Amino acid sequence: MSDRCEDAGSFLELVGPELSQSQGWPELRCHLDAADVEHAARLLAEGIARRRIGVNERLHSAWQSKVSDPTAGSIKAAELRILEAGLLQNVGTPEAPASANHLNGLVAESIWLEVVAQVDAGLGSPIRVEGHDWSATDPGGDGLTVYAAKEAGPCFRLWESKHHGSADPIRDTVNTACRQVKSRSLSYLTRFSLIAQTITEDESLARFYGSLAELWVDRDPAAGVGISVGATDDGDDGGDCFGNVTSYFNLDAEQHQGHLHLIADFNDLARHVQIELWKGCGLWTEP
Repeated sequence: MSDRCEDAGSFLELVGPELSQSQGWPELRCHLDAADVEHAARLLAEGIARRRIGVNERLHSAWQSKVSDPTAGSIKAAELRILEAGLLQNVGTPEAPASANHLNGLVAESIWLEVVAQVDAGLGSPIRVEGHDWSATDPGGDGLTVYAAKEAGPCFRLWESKHHGSADPIRDTVNTACRQVKSRSLSYLTRFSLIAQTITEDESLARFYGSLAELWVDRDPAAGVGISVGATDDGDDGGDCFGNVTSYFNLDAEQHQGHLHLIADFNDLARHVQIELWKGCGLWTEP
């Protein structure tokens, strides 16, 4: 049994998330049709730009203007260097594009963030979302969501996000993600804790961040894990790809989450995201 999630934003309208509790914990599946790839790419690129340079209204506005009309005006050399440094990690330039692995990793994490920030999978919408990484190759955790849903106080989910780009079953990528979280969880949580404690003005929330690693080790009900995978929709709906997740962690079933994002052509989506980011930097005009 699954329930269609209510409209929670234009990106979600495109991917139509469906939530299932059939395994005793939330599993979310999204689909993006080929006709919606370009629209979705524009939204994802805007999300990346908003998170990375959005607090600088002048630069963000300059980037948006150039996306809207790549032929309008020119970007100063100093501004271009700043935009490239802020936006093109894992993207590269037209002359030296990033590897497919890095670009697809960035897009997979961006899809996860757009979805997880707006969907209520049983804990309410997150009050904070940490991530995605500055780089798909960063050693830190891919994401952390904090919720205020528990009566005893806030709770969290530590997330690992992967792009599935092989002919092997999607389950194999899920299992790889589980092994990575299991081996690196304390390192990830300690890093999230250190950063967030210094930037939140809410003292109780800061104390919660300070306890992330302890809550995880104690298998406290406030702790939890999520696995997110993005893949091309090649006819494989993933089946029971999250079936082994609970075997990796000493947590109750409801302390897990799974996201599967099936894209008509994942490489095509990633390429369009790349081009949108280049447009805003004045590096791309339509051929």
